[in-house]
Amino acid sequence: MGRPGPVVTERTGDPPDGLRAVLEPEGEAGPVRLSLFPRDLSHQRLLEGVEEKEALGRLRCLFHLCGRAQERLAFHAIRAALRERVEEVFSDGEVLRESLFEGLRALLLPMAGEAILPSSEKEAWKHLRDLGKELNPEGSDFFTKFRALLEGVVLGEGALRFLARETALDWEEWLRERHSLSPVARRAALLAPEGEVAVPILPELSLTKAGFVERLARAMDDREFLSWPHLAGEGRETGSLARERDHPLVWDLWRSGRTLSARLSARLVELARWSGGENAGAVEKIRLAEIRSRSLGEGAGIAWGETSRGLLVHRWTVRDGRVREARILAPTEWTFAPEGGAFASWCSALSRRRISGRGLRELVRESLWVFDPCAPVVVRERGLSGEREGRNA
Repeated sequence: MGRPGPVVTERTGDPPDGLRAVLEPEGEAGPVRLSLFPRDLSHQRLLEGVEEKEALGRLRCLFHLCGRAQERLAFHAIRAALRERVEEVFSDGEVLRESLFEGLRALLLPMAGEAILPSSEKEAWKHLRDLGKELNPEGSDFFTKFRALLEGVVLGEGALRFLARETALDWEEWLRERHSLSPVARRAALLAPEGEVAVPILPELSLTKAGFVERLARAMDDREFLSWPHLAGEGRETGSLARERDHPLVWDLWRSGRTLSARLSARLVELARWSGGENAGAVEKIRLAEIRSRSLGEGAGIAWGETSRGLLVHRWTVRDGRVREARILAPTEWTFAPEGGAFASWCSALSRRRISGRGLRELVRESLWVFDPCAPVVVRERGLSGEREGRNA
């Protein structure tokens, strides 16, 4: 995919910080051309030129998804910038609960303003709202409600039973058996038109290697990098797939070319692991509760932590009591990078298959639910039957 030119907002209703894509099939069954436009991150400039307290207040207004994670990482990055301590590690239960809640909400509410649950299951929304009320209090029964919602609505079966599924045939069995119990299973069945799409798994975005933090911090000096991230020209995988790629079910689906199902199964596997609470199995792999920070010297600090969607990184510079630079690199930017990102790689592989125009529209729409962006997405379709716009969030 060639790098697109400057983004031109054609409709006043476009979200200023949203992602944009133009889908142009050549005829009803021809090859797919997809141009991806990175989202405008200029709103981050609102955090600069003010005192840190004011900047943190503005941050809370800018982000409604993963708001606690954003606030905690900003706070620790600023502390690292001021204290100039080499590295600190924090465990944050509120960030963990928020991340798990967002993981469930993204599965149940994939379309902005458009519920997928039929009226007979509206009770699930009540359970979701109740779970949201358990995010703050210490000693709440969050994990009890989390497991009940996960097993009763999302999986349609016990978490341990789902984790025991290890092959693509097991996945098909889950789709058939849980179709009447889980709206997620019903939605997952719509991924069938993908067929077999061979896509290599990108290297994991991990900051555990020596020198990697400093390397990423230097790259974040460039604002353009934030909306077009890469390392030596190569994209990175982050989120549930990166953390759960070795699970037998995820790997078997990926090996068989069912990449969308593999991505979705990774999200379900990870949530199922956590259904036992903060001491659930494989916690050493899933560090959704851990935040790390490091001083970069000269009034700069960096903090990072895993969220349900992937690695979130904050790099802040504070001098003379004011925020000089605020850099926030969200997992969505890695996943939807116009070149080398996971979504672009999948679309490139998909372009080699022949899918009818209507089937293509629906598959791209479902793929956005699976890839799970944390920002509004505008997809414009051309060459099918005039021009049509769809939204996903």
